[in-house]
Amino acid sequence: MKNFPAWLSVWSVVAVACGSAHAADLQNVAVPSAVPAATNWTGFYIGTHVGAAASESAWNSIAGSGAGLAAGPFPGHGVSGNAIAGIQGGYNAQFGNYVLGIEGDASFGSINGLARCLHGTFACTSRIDELWTLAARFGYAAGDLLVYGKAGAAWADVHRRMASGNFVNVLEASETRSGWLLGAGVEYAFLPGLSAKIEYNYADFGNRSLTMADQFGDVSDVSIGQTAHLVKVGLNYRIGAASVSAAPLPGVPLPQWSWTGIYLGVHAGGGFGSNDWDSATGALLAASTSGGFPGRGDSSGLFGGGQIGANYQFGRWVAGVEASAAAADIGGYAKCATDVGTRRNFTCHNELSSLGTITGRLGQTWGNLLIYGKAGAAWATGSSDAQRAGSASRFTESGTRWGWVTGTGLEYALSPNLSAFVEYNHVDFGTQDTAYVDQFGNASEVGFKQKFDLVKAGLNYRLGSGAPMFGAGGDAPLFVKAAALPLGWQIEAGTRYWGSSGRMQKDLNDNVSPSRLNSRLIYGDQTGHSLEAFVRVDHASGLFAKANLGLGHLVNGQLNDEDFPSEVNYSNTISEMRDGRLAFGSADIGYNFINDGGRKLGGFVGYRSFYQTGNGFGCRQIATDFDTCGVPFPTNFVGLSETESWRGVALGLNVRAPLTERLRLEVDAAYLPYVNRAGFDNHWFRADINPQSEVGHGWGTQFEAILSYAVTDRFSVGVGGRYWYFATDSASTIFPREATTSPMQFYSERYGGFLQTSYKFGDVDAAETSAHGIAKAPQRIAPTNWTGLYVGASVGAGWGRTTYADPFPTPTTGDRADLGGALLGGQIGANYQFGHLVAGVEASANWANIRGTDTCFGAYPNPVVAGFNCGSRIDAIGAFTARGGYAIDRTLLYVKGGAAWDRQQDQFNTVGVGGTTLASTSTNWGWTVGGGLEYALAPSWSMALEYKYFDFGASPAFSTSVTPALDGVNLAPQTNKLQTVSLGVNYKFGPSLFARD
Repeated sequence: MKNFPAWLSVWSVVAVACGSAHAADLQNVAVPSAVPAATNWTGFYIGTHVGAAASESAWNSIAGSGAGLAAGPFPGHGVSGNAIAGIQGGYNAQFGNYVLGIEGDASFGSINGLARCLHGTFACTSRIDELWTLAARFGYAAGDLLVYGKAGAAWADVHRRMASGNFVNVLEASETRSGWLLGAGVEYAFLPGLSAKIEYNYADFGNRSLTMADQFGDVSDVSIGQTAHLVKVGLNYRIGAASVSAAPLPGVPLPQWSWTGIYLGVHAGGGFGSNDWDSATGALLAASTSGGFPGRGDSSGLFGGGQIGANYQFGRWVAGVEASAAAADIGGYAKCATDVGTRRNFTCHNELSSLGTITGRLGQTWGNLLIYGKAGAAWATGSSDAQRAGSASRFTESGTRWGWVTGTGLEYALSPNLSAFVEYNHVDFGTQDTAYVDQFGNASEVGFKQKFDLVKAGLNYRLGSGAPMFGAGGDAPLFVKAAALPLGWQIEAGTRYWGSSGRMQKDLNDNVSPSRLNSRLIYGDQTGHSLEAFVRVDHASGLFAKANLGLGHLVNGQLNDEDFPSEVNYSNTISEMRDGRLAFGSADIGYNFINDGGRKLGGFVGYRSFYQTGNGFGCRQIATDFDTCGVPFPTNFVGLSETESWRGVALGLNVRAPLTERLRLEVDAAYLPYVNRAGFDNHWFRADINPQSEVGHGWGTQFEAILSYAVTDRFSVGVGGRYWYFATDSASTIFPREATTSPMQFYSERYGGFLQTSYKFGDVDAAETSAHGIAKAPQRIAPTNWTGLYVGASVGAGWGRTTYADPFPTPTTGDRADLGGALLGGQIGANYQFGHLVAGVEASANWANIRGTDTCFGAYPNPVVAGFNCGSRIDAIGAFTARGGYAIDRTLLYVKGGAAWDRQQDQFNTVGVGGTTLASTSTNWGWTVGGGLEYALAPSWSMALEYKYFDFGASPAFSTSVTPALDGVNLAPQTNKLQTVSLGVNYKFGPSLFARD
């Protein structure tokens, strides 16, 4: 699920709060003090929201002509997800602390999902374009906070489609389905007329029969169940609420400027949407035995450029015009023009190289914040092509497309001339007929539909000092005040560039003999470049919330596709990887148990979403099955793609430690106990399994550390690193005409470093503020004392590699397994400090789930059965270490080393040669070295960021005599090496680490 506007909406809420932040860079004059009254929720309101939706479709049964297309079971299950954006309106009535109301909303998006049904021969897709709700709300108000539940009715506009690479029939239908809704949310009034909300909805549309017709007029009744989960973040404007000027806040400044004037700016962002090749004439129509051309695929990418515009302010309203242009790299692929006779299809591809808009803007000011909407024309230049593997003919077109755009944004004035903004746009280019021509002069007219959602952030510089603002009302002040952010709130927002590397891996087992490995694909060494926005909101009570959104490209790598059938030779092909996509986001809410100025330690619960697509081009055999790509396939053809989404719950720890006056360390460690994995495989050379739906669930871990430098009290720069890992416990797919599913195992890993900038709004912690406004480590009454006994807990991640001693010729790949996963545990130790030096001992033990598989003995003498599945799983890790360090202020820098052990299971699969899956469980002993940083957060509490390297040597040998070639061969790993990073929290007994400030 590429749920980008959900994270943008968090920015929207943040920016509203920021609109009330004190802008130290602006000239101000004081206004009279007054005590604001509690929010009165009674009245009508309107608003907007963005968010994320996930939906499940259960294709239960079929009757009619479609039932006879393929013998076998019909049911299929699909999971879909995407972003939504929309509007809402309603009315509240408040009775004391209780609030009753009614609300209607409309959400728009393209929530796509895929299932395999009708004996696995059809790809059954559902696309929800619109979601409507009408619900009663009932809540409890505590000052400016409203906690509420809601219940009512829901409607969904859904398009269904059944298509196959085995049959010419394409069944389609659209419906508006009704159901019921339950939900809950929280709404906070930042200003008298403006509030922000976050809510969750569950909608159940029941099981209904839908009449679907194919292109020949034959109809079928299909029973389908549908549910949806929605998370919405939005803004509400209460009509008739007291104006900002009528409710002054203590010490509020009035900005002496307006938004009027001409401005220039820059922006960068990401786009995601869909491409639909709806119809064709001529040569491309003739290539499709289904009598049509339909093809649909996702499209995403990055863009960056500039804008010029002009604003005119009258009262609190700002009207303007703007033109923008950007270079872009946004594209996607789709299957089209299927020939079921040969089970081949064309691959349609579209790529945008530039895009822009010409719009009008209208907005309202809230102090330094401008909230606006926009609408107008949009354009894009790009190219498309349609190509079939093995065919010399390549149909192409290029040009400029025009459409319309609508959107909303928030712009915040950092100074009288400089402002920053974040914006969401929906762009629709409609359906247009375009001429596709190949190099031989064959032509087709193709109906192509395209739409996008764009998220961008940028800066504007206003020329001059701005004209005086025209007052809209005689009693209203000429300039709207910049209302102070509610006392005790702080917001930090910023952007990052993340350079990363990673891999996707899937192991496919046989549906009849589940212990037999049929195929493995590793999309390895994928380099990623992504842009990311992030935000964190803190309250003096200890509550905090944080979120991020990132979009990027995967630019290179190598795909290894292995097949292990018993009838043919072992096959291992490689493909060149490029043109991949990456998207990710998170939202967390937590509480700081330690909240002492800039020193914070908290726990959180949250949501994670991770999406990526890898594309393999060309094909070359590097094993012995020369019937498969024995003659290399050119790399201008895309052959294999894998698209996956991981979505799940995160539980974790977050710590912030001001190391010096300007340096701050932040560490974030999360374990994901449950994640849903939804994806599909595209075999672009095989129409019958393009796409092939894959579903599963599992777990994951995420770890990151950031060192930031405060340039001023509000502006910071930083550097950091992160590691992410996901794996399934249960996953499967079903192939055409198969009665049972094939078990699968998925692994996904990504790691890298990032650069960031950030800006603080609202309070700057008193404990962090010096005379010059720079974040300082709080002054101590007594030096830190590390001497004493301590116990603690830790959470972290680990990655490593096992290697095997291959007695046969060295294969091109394999004979090693890359491992990854999570660890949770504890430690106990003692320190003794003399001067700045600290010496100590420590014992630690961790539960672990670190695993991985690969292929061993790929050059086994019999090529028909060569290639064995091998791998390891580490269940526990422990160490007994000595450590020595140097103490500076509250910080202890240390190194450590000693003995280490792990509890490990090694497996070697000999099913292909008539054996079984052999497993050996052992405790391996070895050594470890590492180092870290420990920081005293409170008199008895400290945090530790730690890295360790482990070498466990060789696992105990085991072997098999199932075949003479393997008799006496050691099947255990000859090396086991591991690296871990962890966040630890320690409690010290006896004298405190330091006297309280």
